[in-house]
Amino acid sequence: MVGAMSLLTMNGAIKVHTIGDSTMAEYDENTTDKRGWCMYLGSFLDPAFVTVNNRGKSGADTRGFYTGAAYWASVKSQMSAGDYLIIQFAHNDEGTVTYGMDNLEYAQYCTDNSLPAPTDARGTNPQTTYRDYLRLFIDEARALGVNPILVAPICRAYFANGDIKRNGRHDLGDKFSKIENGVLYENQSVPADDHSMDYVEAMKIVAQEKNVPFIDLMQATRDLYLSYGETQCLNLLFCEGDKTHTNTMGANLIARQAAQLMKEASILADHISIPTSISANPTALDFGEVYSGVQQNKELLITGFGLEPAAGSVTITCDGDLTISADKTNYSQSATVNYQGSTLFQKVFVRVSYTGQGAQNNTITITSGNTQLTVPVTANIISLDGGSAVSALWPIADKATVTNATVQGPVAANCSLNHMMAADTKSDFTQGDETGITLVRLHNADDGGSKTAWPANEIDENATRYIDFALTAPSTMEVRVTKISLDIAAHSTSTMCYHINTGFGADFTDVQTIAEKVNMTNLEIEHLELTPTLTIPAGETLHIRVLPWHNLGEAKSGKYICMRNVQIEGLAFDPTQEPVDPQEALDHVQGDHVQCTKVIENGQLFIEKNGVIYNAQGVVVK
Repeated sequence: MVGAMSLLTMNGAIKVHTIGDSTMAEYDENTTDKRGWCMYLGSFLDPAFVTVNNRGKSGADTRGFYTGAAYWASVKSQMSAGDYLIIQFAHNDEGTVTYGMDNLEYAQYCTDNSLPAPTDARGTNPQTTYRDYLRLFIDEARALGVNPILVAPICRAYFANGDIKRNGRHDLGDKFSKIENGVLYENQSVPADDHSMDYVEAMKIVAQEKNVPFIDLMQATRDLYLSYGETQCLNLLFCEGDKTHTNTMGANLIARQAAQLMKEASILADHISIPTSISANPTALDFGEVYSGVQQNKELLITGFGLEPAAGSVTITCDGDLTISADKTNYSQSATVNYQGSTLFQKVFVRVSYTGQGAQNNTITITSGNTQLTVPVTANIISLDGGSAVSALWPIADKATVTNATVQGPVAANCSLNHMMAADTKSDFTQGDETGITLVRLHNADDGGSKTAWPANEIDENATRYIDFALTAPSTMEVRVTKISLDIAAHSTSTMCYHINTGFGADFTDVQTIAEKVNMTNLEIEHLELTPTLTIPAGETLHIRVLPWHNLGEAKSGKYICMRNVQIEGLAFDPTQEPVDPQEALDHVQGDHVQCTKVIENGQLFIEKNGVIYNAQGVVVK
């Protein structure tokens, strides 16, 4: 099987699709220092032959990813015969309410015993449902002619006595729950040599059963973490205060390990390169579609291993509208970084605010001695000239009006709470020098909207618990969102966390995480102004979801997340009309020797000629 995979011939680029959880997912450099390792996998693959379609999803377990309309079904629609599928799950399969149990089994137990239904739908059993869903991914991928690969989940950095603890290796044998003969047994354990609650062992068994490659990334990351030691591992490889999610350095090193293990297993071996000299990750920066005048940020990771001389410097320069920084504070068109010990690991921050419209091409150049690398930078600039201003504002001033919005322009707005409820208001918040600010407190709730405790040991978002703010474009116009802003705070806790995700339609597709906070400061209001590039097609709906979770080792009630002044702003355009250059618009109506004046009103372009007002297309409007 493995040998046959390495003999694949292609008529075009092979796609490597990756499915799993937050440890492999995509993250926006503008919002968080968290990085999934699959963000960097492509830098070790030859882009002329192989591309990576990273579909890792924060908070996903195998069942949730398989059944979620926006996930497995959409990944399958992107697959072609000859592609590869990397499958990595376990973190969320282990559960948060009861450990090692199938959540549907536990939900039925609650129903049978008149207990509140669990609000967290995650959790599978390593002996049953976890294996079942891995088999489904494998079988359905193979039916499409796709090559599945099972990859063990990366370790959690749970150190003890010079090793990674058992649960950090995804073996819940020291503490798990089970139901036997209608009775729930918690805090169960089995001996260290009993792997019945070991998700990695369960994955190995499925790999053998289905004859698919197995990449033991758990053991590889265990060795990596131990090589650094606890203090250095947490400081250098992980996000602050987090023992599960890696930063840029950690994610890059794990991707390097995964690529090396794939090469050793003869998986895409001819197209995998593990560089030892200076390299840039990614090899090209694509900002994609961006709005004119709206600042954008990206990251470039420069690495080198076994460098000669053992100590030296690297110079980075850029052109055009680009600026760069090695410290995320001082930006210019050049930067110099030093290295020692023959090893370089440097993050470079790239900032730009494009003007105009259309395709944009720039270059970043990296020079070390006689070695020079160029990183192409591309973008497609979308003009905001000629749009009509639209917005929706949810003041959230009191409990009774949480979902009420004030709307400007031809858009519709809606707000809904799922497994959340508005509890009351409190007036003890601060923002800068201002004190005594009043906010509405929002709490975890059951299916009926009644207050219930936050589950224990949640380390990531629960996709079924959120406050949803929705903006619907008119049927004849598309809306380009220019800003999303809000005030957000925690009450009675310093361990409240959140993601803010965007998605489209009832199935919440094309999900992006645009903001994140772990362990919020109690009673301190944070003001967010977010500028993602989001276009709502005519008649479609954009959802902004705030997904809170409480990062504590025990279930707790009386802990709150609070918001106010949630606002979505944008400009509405005729979707059939291409953006008009202001000078072209002036030329369109000016005529022979007649002076015209350009007027911008409420974000929309008008032209005045002899007392008559025209829009950007030359149509008389007044």
